[in-house]
Amino acid sequence: MNIFNFYKPKISDVLFHKDNWECSDNFENDQSWYTDMRDAARIRLFGSPAPWDFDLRNEKAARAFFEAQSQSLGGALVDIAVELIAGVECLVGVFKYKSPVPDHLGMYYVGIVWMPFEKFAFQVNFESLEQGTTGAREAMVAMLVKPEPPKPDQEPVMLASMDEFFARLRQAAIRVLPSDDKKYDEMLPNHPLSKVRALLEYFRQNVKLDKKLVKQKAYRFSG
Repeated sequence: MNIFNFYKPKISDVLFHKDNWECSDNFENDQSWYTDMRDAARIRLFGSPAPWDFDLRNEKAARAFFEAQSQSLGGALVDIAVELIAGVECLVGVFKYKSPVPDHLGMYYVGIVWMPFEKFAFQVNFESLEQGTTGAREAMVAMLVKPEPPKPDQEPVMLASMDEFFARLRQAAIRVLPSDDKKYDEMLPNHPLSKVRALLEYFRQNVKLDKKLVKQKAYRFSG
């Protein structure tokens, strides 16, 4: 090994947070903040390669993997794409889940940037919880689009109470909806999905990577 070419990754090799973000955790390989809009941002450094049986030359495999993973966690994959950010091969995804708050009907949106290298990996998360009145984005888009009402494939269920109605809502599977389309973000900038996408775009445009990090080999699955 050439000791002059030795590189040990550090959290500080990936800089993107704003000065006015409030630090909530600051560990050697795990740092997080609250943004100026009180959403969550987090970066983690893993000392081993990504545990994937594919690499980012195969975007179709990445999509299939994370669609299955999000469904297994009760959520849904909204967007995913392989991108080059600041000279580094990345995978960028947006996911939606049910709120982790008990008895809350809102959605929880997560945007993730994976930076997988040959011997280590970085993961950056941006997370936002739907607050206040839920379903406003879906209702607004439904009024604009006015799609044909779906034909029922089974007999209607008669509910005995509002408690039963809300219980069924909490149990329903998460689906990607027309209202999740990026084209509605500008109309609803304060919606959590719009905020997560805006934070991902902020990351793309402002992240600063250490020069030695950019030169590291990308993760490749050998099979």
